[in-house]
Amino acid sequence: MLHKKWLLFLTAGLALTVLAVGGCIFSPEPDSNPPVTPIQPYQWPDTADKLMENFERAYSEMNINEYEIILHEDYKFIFIDNVEIWYRQQDITSTTNMFAGNPGQNPDNTFREGVQSIEINTLIRQTPWEDIPANDPDFPNSERALFLVNIKFILEGGLNTITVSSDQEFFVKSEEVDQGDGTTRTRYYLYGQRDLESTVP
Repeated sequence: MLHKKWLLFLTAGLALTVLAVGGCIFSPEPDSNPPVTPIQPYQWPDTADKLMENFERAYSEMNINEYEIILHEDYKFIFIDNVEIWYRQQDITSTTNMFAGNPGQNPDNTFREGVQSIEINTLIRQTPWEDIPANDPDFPNSERALFLVNIKFILEGGLNTITVSSDQEFFVKSEEVDQGDGTTRTRYYLYGQRDLESTVP
């Protein structure tokens, strides 16, 4: 849900550099059958940090299937100053549209290009994971950490981008998952996020 406030309320800035690459006339012909690199499966998130690594990968790869698996069934995103709360299905619907490259909307209700690719430049945990008690009104029985986030959205065509830096609280929750053989295994899910101050560089 890194994109919610940023893509809802920010307009795109013009990218400063476009690179054109030409080939040398003496360069060898490209291999018509390049080797296929096998896709590495996502790691089992039995720690909070492994979950966040999967989150970063799924977001960067715009992989909606893996992204859905990461979210807890009771996931919610709390916008800055509690102005709005989005729940899991709202998040999945919005993220599916974005990952598919569907056009977005600017604050003046004009349409803009869809997202072509995503680059997470920074997703750094700033604090240790701390336990959240059962009586917490928003994210009971979870763990919380503060992250510094810097993310770039490259819009369709590659000329326009949105780059935003933000502090954001991430909440994770562990559960014992039935393995189907009479055993269970600890798995972490993204339980929620709380948006804090953000800036546009």
